[in-house]
Amino acid sequence: MICPACGGKHFAPATIEGGLPAERCADCEGVWVELDRYRSWRTSQPQVAAHEYEGEIFEHDDKIRLCASTGRLMTRIKVSNDNPLHLDYSAAAQAVWLDKGEWERLVALDLADRLDAIVSERWQSDLKHAASRERTEIAMRARFGDSGYDELERMRAWLAQQPNRSEMIAFLNAKAD
Repeated sequence: MICPACGGKHFAPATIEGGLPAERCADCEGVWVELDRYRSWRTSQPQVAAHEYEGEIFEHDDKIRLCASTGRLMTRIKVSNDNPLHLDYSAAAQAVWLDKGEWERLVALDLADRLDAIVSERWQSDLKHAASRERTEIAMRARFGDSGYDELERMRAWLAQQPNRSEMIAFLNAKAD
């Protein structure tokens, strides 16, 4: 195996917090986690205790990373829209590369038991849609003001409950005589 982060070849079996089996790079201390092993571990450890992570998270250098098993390009994936944490995922190997401190950050975010969900297309798509909705809300608040936007949201929610909402919207769109 060749380390996706530093190019080192010195890997050793390791267990990370909670007993998750992985392969650790002796040079950069990142870990290679195969999702099959992760899923087996997760069923035997249904919950990893969340705590505040006070260690250092190393900044990603934005270099393209290659899968330690296949040599193919890895995909950079977001964990959440509220946190800058990104992981490197190899779909071909069904594995995740975690830089030093990233597992601890997942534990602190209470997401260590959701790793296979995080790498899914559904999770990533949901993050993109949520970010888009947030950008739209910011733009609309800038255009209408906070109180105007809040009132429009209240009206939208009320209209959604009305059985004849299409007629009401058509009435609002019609020119007043």
